[in-house]
Amino acid sequence: MEVTFCSQCGSRLVEKDMGERIRPVCPNCGHIVYLNPTVAAGTLVEENGKVVLVRRGAEPMAGHWALPGGYVEADESAEEAAIRETWEEVGLRVELDGLLDVYSFDGTPQGKGVLVLYAAHAIGGELQAGDDAIEAALFPPEGIPEDVAFTTHRQALRDWCRARAIVYREATVQEAQIVAQLNEQYDFEQGRDWTGYVEKDKSVLFVAMDRERVVGFSSVTIQEWNRTANLNQIFVLPSYRRWGIATRLIEKDLDYASEHEVRALLAEAPATNPALVVYLKAGFRVCGFLDTYYPPARTLPATALFLAYDFSHP
Repeated sequence: MEVTFCSQCGSRLVEKDMGERIRPVCPNCGHIVYLNPTVAAGTLVEENGKVVLVRRGAEPMAGHWALPGGYVEADESAEEAAIRETWEEVGLRVELDGLLDVYSFDGTPQGKGVLVLYAAHAIGGELQAGDDAIEAALFPPEGIPEDVAFTTHRQALRDWCRARAIVYREATVQEAQIVAQLNEQYDFEQGRDWTGYVEKDKSVLFVAMDRERVVGFSSVTIQEWNRTANLNQIFVLPSYRRWGIATRLIEKDLDYASEHEVRALLAEAPATNPALVVYLKAGFRVCGFLDTYYPPARTLPATALFLAYDFSHP
């Protein structure tokens, strides 16, 4: 995008070497023009294992499929823009579940752009094409159209399909050893007998598998003396986070605990851990805290929050 005149005093701009790059500068008032990327926001709305897409009715890429989204207005946040664009394009009122990713793209009249993409779920409205769209529809992972409009949307949908293809199951002894290696690599837990979760009764180690790779895991131990269960650990590789893997692992943990007819599944996490949101959305409640729970050697000491998921078993 070319800027010719100063927005402060109207003088013609000149190019000046600012050290790190050449920028438009006003020789009259000294105002420096910074050419910022265009910001867009959108949603990936999932419903019963399918994703919402809209067929565009206007250029660019008219007739192609895309995720609901559009440019952020000057008076709104990226979150507000994502919610507004979803309503306008596909007729759904949505609630955002969290940030999925941020993607850079080319090809706008202003130059480069940034797409801020959120996971979302519908809380109202009816799936239908907006005024500037041809149609709106749900697609399963194996049925994503080939004519998806934008590179950023294609990448996001590839990420979503990859996350949906992950298999969740009980770990083998060999996979427990891989979990132990991940534990050592990321240094998040001490003194766990990962193989024991596989070999002993009343305990389980669940793994999230992307083909042959362990990309996440969680473990549960049943406490028969008081008929509760402990969710000991949940972990997802950094490159696989924000795509619902932790949520699916917690669902496996809850199913396992329910099958053993415990009264509650207990968990703990640092108060600063983003995983707390996942626990709360899964139905856990905060039932206590302790400032001295974690060892003093931790680099970033934090308050431990204790959580419980209550079952209806008497």
